[in-house]
Amino acid sequence: MPAAADVVVAGAGPAGLSAAAACAAAGLRTTLVAPSVQVWPATYCLWADELERAAPALGLDPAAVAATYAPTVVRTAAGGERRLTRRYARLRNDVAHAALLDRLRSAGGEVVPGRVTALRAEGGREVAVLADGRELAAERVLDARGGGPGTAQQRAWGEVVAGPVEDVVPAGGALLMDWAALADPALPPAFLYGLPLDDGTVLLEATSLAARPPVPPADLRARLAALLEAHGLRPAGESERVAIPLDAPPRAAGPGTPLGAGGGLVHPATGYSVAASLRLGPRVAATLAAGKDPRPVLRAARPRTTAALLGLGLEVLLPLDTAATDAFFAAFFTLPERTWAAYLDVGSSPAAVAAAMGRTFGALPPGQRAHLLRTVARLGARGTAARLSRRPPAVR
Repeated sequence: MPAAADVVVAGAGPAGLSAAAACAAAGLRTTLVAPSVQVWPATYCLWADELERAAPALGLDPAAVAATYAPTVVRTAAGGERRLTRRYARLRNDVAHAALLDRLRSAGGEVVPGRVTALRAEGGREVAVLADGRELAAERVLDARGGGPGTAQQRAWGEVVAGPVEDVVPAGGALLMDWAALADPALPPAFLYGLPLDDGTVLLEATSLAARPPVPPADLRARLAALLEAHGLRPAGESERVAIPLDAPPRAAGPGTPLGAGGGLVHPATGYSVAASLRLGPRVAATLAAGKDPRPVLRAARPRTTAALLGLGLEVLLPLDTAATDAFFAAFFTLPERTWAAYLDVGSSPAAVAAAMGRTFGALPPGQRAHLLRTVARLGARGTAARLSRRPPAVR
């Protein structure tokens, strides 16, 4: 077996590559193992303030590695159009990927092509076993190979169209959600999502926020095609298919420290994870460089009670029909930004998440409140249901 490294990182998605770059920059002997270190093909987005907080520890320039948008628009039939002041950001994958890979290599990190198929403990170290039989030992293996399939998923079908399309996506802005654009009471709820791209084209996606079982891709593709035809638009690039498991549990305890989706960092009610992953890598690296156990850092990145509350939020969303989903988000985005922003972060405190849930309840129409109470009671959280029904929180 080759001489042990300090850290072996399995997987080169945003979670794995950022953690590997951070570990190497912290002076740890680091080996990144992945079938490929090609630029990520998926579209990764987060809030601009999240990127600005995470970027310095990774040596990234936020202005270079991401395009930012303002305003961030939400449209619902029940609430009309809301222009959020919180800026949205899309990673420029080629720039971010190249910067992280250069940081890894320039600090002495090694890239090993291969697929990690198993992990084991041996002699006080952790061992990554590759598909071809090779074994790499380390003081710690960071496992960023992704999460499980889950039973509920977010799905989307996207097409790139020639821009601008200002009647759909505001100039310079991001269309976060348009629940009215794809509304059909006979079909599962879906919203339109849209981002201008650097080459002047626009990405439009028909998105099912959460469904169990997941909405078939063909359904979303057909709905997006109908919308494009109605606006006289044609696809001008490759299609994008999105499938994000929302309720997959964190990887079971054992050899290896799970990161990213495997560490439970996917937000159960939104599907976002990249911001949490970018934040976590440098924190884990600093902990390992200090000779400490990273598990407390992982627990802080995803507080257990917060995860349970967000899981409850997912279950509340799943049975909603098109009109009820529209009404829910019309209410949600009436909250103060600091309140709804806390709900969208898997690292928020349980108190902050509970406050957002309570205020959303207070802003809902009576029929929606009744549905929420029935759902919470059905799931067994009767204490929560009783508290909500006795004292609907004020919204301010």
